[in-house]
Amino acid sequence: MTSALEQMLPHKPPMVLVDRLVSSDDHSAIVEAIIKDDYPFTGESIGTWIGLELMAQSAAVLAKLTKQAGSDKASLGFLLGSRSFTAHVPEFVPGQKVTVEIELDPASEGQVMVNARGRIKGVAGQVICEGTLTLYEPNDDALYLPK
Repeated sequence: MTSALEQMLPHKPPMVLVDRLVSSDDHSAIVEAIIKDDYPFTGESIGTWIGLELMAQSAAVLAKLTKQAGSDKASLGFLLGSRSFTAHVPEFVPGQKVTVEIELDPASEGQVMVNARGRIKGVAGQVICEGTLTLYEPNDDALYLPK
């Protein structure tokens, strides 16, 4: 079954890590994810470094909602890096429900380089990890996709 978020992202399962849009406005969104134990890039544990990708996918969902709402096509973007990423615990727990709060920097609106602040919280509201991402959203997806 294809989720609404899968259609908003350029990824295909099992690389789609976010599950449900909880809420959004012009510059922010809250996205829910259930941590899975079968992510293709994890071993015996699920390190909180995966939080970077959870935040990046949440930012992609928000970008799709705000910039390309009328398009059926997924929004292509690249995670270039992060600043001040802090993990308050060493790993996620399989089956753990988390919420990703993502906020785009309004000053980067309409630019190809976008900054976003993210915070991942557990069900009790505790902050699991947080940081600032730098993302690149190309104007022409065809330059980056195979023909």
